[in-house]
Amino acid sequence: MENRKYLKLLGVLGLVTVLSILLIPGFSDAIETAMLVFLMINARA
Repeated sequence: MENRKYLKLLGVLGLVTVLSILLIPGFSDAIETAMLVFLMINARA
């Protein structure tokens, strides 16, 4: 994949993620919980 296409894909995915966090209340809670679980698992290692 070319660099321009890759950067556009990352930009679109980032924008979709930010908008979904702002507009869907349950989604932001799920992301926060997943991040905390990930950090707790890696902190023990």
